[in-house]
Amino acid sequence: MKIKAAATSLCVFAGCWLQAYAATAGECVSRPERFELASDTVYWTVSIPSGTECLQGLRGKTQLLNEVKLVDAPSAGVATIAGPSFRYQASSSPGTDRFRIAVSGENRRQRGSSIIVVDVTIR
Repeated sequence: MKIKAAATSLCVFAGCWLQAYAATAGECVSRPERFELASDTVYWTVSIPSGTECLQGLRGKTQLLNEVKLVDAPSAGVATIAGPSFRYQASSSPGTDRFRIAVSGENRRQRGSSIIVVDVTIR
């Protein structure tokens, strides 16, 4: 019985921690322009408070992504690739930033690639 109570307490604690973490890492782009994996380039705009981070998924409903890579790193914050998404950590001071991501894969059974240019305003 004590083991079950301890496991329940641990799950409650872990769930609270995950919810708190998820609340601090919101989506970066509210309505991102969709890329088509057709040698296209899309431009996304992010506005984020200084010292915070956001997480943005990349894959569309009809897409399978094979590769996601950071082509040009941001100069003020930190961008990392996490599977078919990216995480951006803003610097502690206001300003602007920019980075580029290359994605490749399939969209509706057609292979291709796209570039995502992300312009960031740190407030």
